[in-house]
Amino acid sequence: MGFRIVLAALCGLTLGLPALAAPAPTLTVVSEGPAPQRRAVQFIVHSERAGRDFQVQVTAPVTPPILPGQTAPAIYVLDGGYDIAGPTGWLLGGAGAIAPAYVIAIGYPPGAPSTRERDMLFAPGTRPDGTVAQGGGGAAFRAFLLEELQPFLGARYPLDPNAAVLFGHSLSGIFTANMLADRPEAFSGYLIASPSLWADPGVIDRLKTVAARAPGRKAFVAWGAKEEPYMIDGGERVSAALAGAAERLALKTRAFENESHLSYYPLVMSAALPFLLPRAAPIRHPSPIALTREQTQRYFGVYVLSDGRKVTIGEDEDGMLLEVDGAPSTNILAEALDRFYIHGVDAKITFEAGAGPPRSMIFYVNGGQARAVRR
Repeated sequence: MGFRIVLAALCGLTLGLPALAAPAPTLTVVSEGPAPQRRAVQFIVHSERAGRDFQVQVTAPVTPPILPGQTAPAIYVLDGGYDIAGPTGWLLGGAGAIAPAYVIAIGYPPGAPSTRERDMLFAPGTRPDGTVAQGGGGAAFRAFLLEELQPFLGARYPLDPNAAVLFGHSLSGIFTANMLADRPEAFSGYLIASPSLWADPGVIDRLKTVAARAPGRKAFVAWGAKEEPYMIDGGERVSAALAGAAERLALKTRAFENESHLSYYPLVMSAALPFLLPRAAPIRHPSPIALTREQTQRYFGVYVLSDGRKVTIGEDEDGMLLEVDGAPSTNILAEALDRFYIHGVDAKITFEAGAGPPRSMIFYVNGGQARAVRR
């Protein structure tokens, strides 16, 4: 667990890298602090575009990017992720099922009225029972998401602008379908769960042409097999509209057997995200070997990364010790002479050694690598 603390502490140190520079967003931070759920930071922000406050909870991956210039994907989850999206994404990344990603759950502040129906629909829609859904705020919410929230978070976290997923369910599922139809370049992947097509059937024609306008996107469409027939029809029609250009838009569809409108929600992330955000390579689980102190002490010293941060190799009573810029330290284990790893995370070190002390080392985290030169 020690190295996870190191990585979390160092995540903030990467924010000054030039690659993360972004225009000043118009978003106003009302409050910032720990979220009720573990491992998450909670922001209450005021949007000029939408004219009201939103709650945003950010859960960092088990191993945040810490190498110079390194970034990580983001998963933007609407409806606040029902308070389970952050922990689920954290577990999937830590288990090696997906690329380690920041999970960003967007909802409403405690006690504030929910304007979900207005925010998720671009125009009023007729419900299956004949009543009218308010709608009309979709454009303002989309502006909040793309013009305010994304720049704000991009300035605070090392997010990869080319690897971001939008996840919406039900009303937010039809919002996600509209985002794919109208702004397909905004996200690399789209998780469209139980889209409320009854509220906006016109999206189907626009989805049929999306692959030609933004090739290379991925979409996962899902619904519960025991939902109301009109909800199943919505998922099937959205999927069919996207299925015509398989060579330009990667698509997967799944009807979750024996599941209803909400019951499959805890399952859909583990089904969809390995497809939308696959790992570059599996996490390795090597077996440690024993080295003598005479063999290990030649690695001891301070190594400097290209951005000036120091990587210190030393020892304690449990063996070799890694410390990065004074953050909490962790033990490293040998898998071979000159090759070491940290148990349980995607991180390893290879020393570029000859007969004497190594002149440099290669530090690997989450599939990325950087050289650190001995000082």
